[in-house]
Amino acid sequence: MQFRLFSFALIILNCMDYGHCQANRWRRSKRGCRIENCDSCFSKDFCTKCKAGFYLHRGRCFHECPDGFAPLDETMECVGCEVGPWSEWGTCSRNNRTCGFKWGLETRTRQIVKKPAKDTIPCPTIAESRRCKMAMRHCPGGKRTQKTKDKRNKKKKRKLIERAQEQHSVFLATDRANQ
Repeated sequence: MQFRLFSFALIILNCMDYGHCQANRWRRSKRGCRIENCDSCFSKDFCTKCKAGFYLHRGRCFHECPDGFAPLDETMECVGCEVGPWSEWGTCSRNNRTCGFKWGLETRTRQIVKKPAKDTIPCPTIAESRRCKMAMRHCPGGKRTQKTKDKRNKKKKRKLIERAQEQHSVFLATDRANQ
C-alpha cells in the first residue's frame, strides 16, 4: 500500500503540465472513486482534491488533519515537516575509533526538506544509531595503551591470587585431614 501511494505521488510530482496530467490520469469519471469525501481522484485509491470542508493528506480526505500536521487553508491540505531519505549507515566506531573494540555504533541521518508551517509541529527523527560489530577488533600495530595494559595486569594478578588462595585452602584441608 505504501509503495503504491508513493508511486502515485511521484507521478503527480513529475507531471509538469497539470492539464496534461488531468487528460492522462486514471479515468475516474466512468468509475467511482473509493476515497470518501473526494472530489477528484488520480486513481480509485488516491485523491487529488477533496470536497469543500475537507483537507487532503497523502491521497485521503480528512475533516481535521492528523497529529503532527497542520491545516493549510489556502490549499485545503495538511502540511507537516517533510524529511528526505535516510543516508547509508556510517562507519562502525566507538570513541571516534574504528578499531580496538568488539562493538561500536553506526549512524545514519536524513535532512529536513521542508520545515513545518508552525513551530509547534514536530519533525520526525533525523538521526538514528544502532549497535554494530567492529570490522577490526585489534588496531594495526598491536600496541596497547598503558591503561589497557594495567587492566589486563590487574585481571591476571587477581586470578593468580584467587588460584593461590584456592590451592592454599586445599593444602590446609588435606593437611588437617592427615593429622
